Amino acid sequence: MPEKHFYFSIGAAVGSGVSYLIGKNRHKLQSQVNIFKAINNKSRHWFLYFPILIFVFGIWGLIPDIIHASGLLSKEITRGGLFDIFFFHSFFEQLEDTNKELDQIFNWIGQAILVSMSLGVMVFYIKIVKKIIKRHENNKLNESSHTENS
Repeated sequence: MPEKHFYFSIGAAVGSGVSYLIGKNRHKLQSQVNIFKAINNKSRHWFLYFPILIFVFGIWGLIPDIIHASGLLSKEITRGGLFDIFFFHSFFEQLEDTNKELDQIFNWIGQAILVSMSLGVMVFYIKIVKKIIKRHENNKLNESSHTENS
């Protein structure tokens, strides 16, 4: 069975993609979709909460394992075709059963996805912090030059 971080990383990658698309089109969404208007009215910087969305999508990939670990359903049932809605969980489990080398490959892929996403999220927040600092410095500079001119 592939490590759980493989399924989590697939979900987190999908969550990152959704977050990116929403972030890229947020001004358009805010003007056209009522839900985004309401969210923007509550918090101007709502897009800073994207890691929560990434986490929620990641957890979606772990639902079959959570169900099995809790004892609600047997492993045979959670490997059924219905559970492919959780980022192809059953498909990957069956692939790994037929070829044990795929387990290690899936683990490496999951680790690579998580590392690249972590770095991407870090770069995203660094850019935002730099933009805020630059804006703050420009405001201070404008205020001081405006005060000197008065």
